[in-house]
Amino acid sequence: MNRSIYYSEYYAIEETKEQEIIVIDMLPESTAVVVYHQGCMLLVSQYREAVGERTWELPGGTIQPGEDKQIAVQRELEEEAGVLCGEFKHLGSAFPMASLANRQVHFYFTDDVRKVTERKQEDDEDVTPMWIPLRDVYRKVRDGGTDSMLGHAMMLCMLHGLLKPD
Repeated sequence: MNRSIYYSEYYAIEETKEQEIIVIDMLPESTAVVVYHQGCMLLVSQYREAVGERTWELPGGTIQPGEDKQIAVQRELEEEAGVLCGEFKHLGSAFPMASLANRQVHFYFTDDVRKVTERKQEDDEDVTPMWIPLRDVYRKVRDGGTDSMLGHAMMLCMLHGLLKPD
């Protein structure tokens, strides 16, 4: 039986009998989307307390209970970057930190950018969107300072024939 360390409506943190910490996410599914347009990829930068720095990541976020995954993708794109897109291709899913948390990420790709509008960012979010040339995204992944889901998504894009290796 695990020992409960912390509990909220969003997370439970437990310690196993082997003294490992696990995070139970009460909303365990999220999205991450590769948006590719005119040779550039849309990334967002935000400060991450756990690593003490700003990281470069794919736009995305939590899927609400009962919410369609593609609707969640579009909602997050609009909130974080002010981008509206048409069709999305599902690339696959992964557990990015299976040894620590139950979070499952569903990866999507689109090159169907329809409109760039004003962001609908929530008050507590400090997210900076930026269009970065694909070659520079490869360098960011190689050199560090990115969220691991970015590299995973790029690999899925290559496996699906959507992006070419640099």
